[in-house]
Amino acid sequence: MRNTQSIFAVDAHTTGTPIRVVTSGIPPLKGDTIEDKMQYMRTNYDWIRSCIMQQPRGFLSLVGAVLTEPCSPDADYGLFFIDALTYQPMCGAGTFSVAKALVETGMVNRREPETIISLETPSGIVRVSVKIENGNVQDISFENVPAFLYCKDLEIKVPGIGSIRTDIGFGGNFFAIVDIDSINIEIKRESIDELRRMSRRILASANEAVKVEHPVNKSINYMDQLLFVDNRPDEKGEYLCQCIFGDSQADISPCGTGTSTRLAQRYFRGYIGMEGTYCQKSIYGGMFRASVVREVNLKGTKAIIPAVSCSDVHITGFNHLIVEEDDKLKNGFISW
Repeated sequence: MRNTQSIFAVDAHTTGTPIRVVTSGIPPLKGDTIEDKMQYMRTNYDWIRSCIMQQPRGFLSLVGAVLTEPCSPDADYGLFFIDALTYQPMCGAGTFSVAKALVETGMVNRREPETIISLETPSGIVRVSVKIENGNVQDISFENVPAFLYCKDLEIKVPGIGSIRTDIGFGGNFFAIVDIDSINIEIKRESIDELRRMSRRILASANEAVKVEHPVNKSINYMDQLLFVDNRPDEKGEYLCQCIFGDSQADISPCGTGTSTRLAQRYFRGYIGMEGTYCQKSIYGGMFRASVVREVNLKGTKAIIPAVSCSDVHITGFNHLIVEEDDKLKNGFISW
């Protein structure tokens, strides 16, 4: 066997969302920022992304986390995210699994009762707190990058659906937020395919209506994520949501960046204050807790720092992926 590439990864899951944390095997990524490093991989090693995220080594719902050398002296690691189709600057579910992998493998100094990790993403610095009791990870939380409402009550006309209102927000990624009542469909497992189909049309219409651009990081100027939300809490005070991302892929987790965006939406609409806790759940039983740490100003844009927590994060395996020289499928493929 002659292999041309060996990729080492820790596989994990956050409330069911499969995460592949790539710890080594990708050649050095050049750049002065983590955004530069992400783009360097896109330009020079995109075949590695498709190789390890698509079949036969990956699958469509798999999320990849790429660890790099940080650019900031305040960070422990640089981090960005990949999937079968594209790159993402931030992923909350992925961040939870990255923190779990770093602590459990000794890639950061493990301290009880709390291990602090600083991760530098293209969206900004994310500070993670891992709570440890009797040697076991009990809970993970992170202070996310600033989250804000980009625009409120944007009226869009969606082919086959009609006119609906949506808020546009940012919590590490840009989201269109759609009240499920406005499209007369429930958030449930049986509706996922229909929600995925709707998301394509809604996102296309939203992107036609508004051009997003982060007030500080101008390279974050795209919106490919949608959050379907139910504004009626359940008996526990938890709110159901469904994130659709990328090419209409359905998130299994409650979505960490979506939770941050939703918290910002509710905060700036006056539905929750500094002392409140917002709980977002998925149809698969996952739940993220979020609260407002403080307000910040991003060049005139009011924003909040969200803290998001989860206690359902688990390592599922240690992976040594091999790419043989004569493997005609080494670039990966997607079977829909």
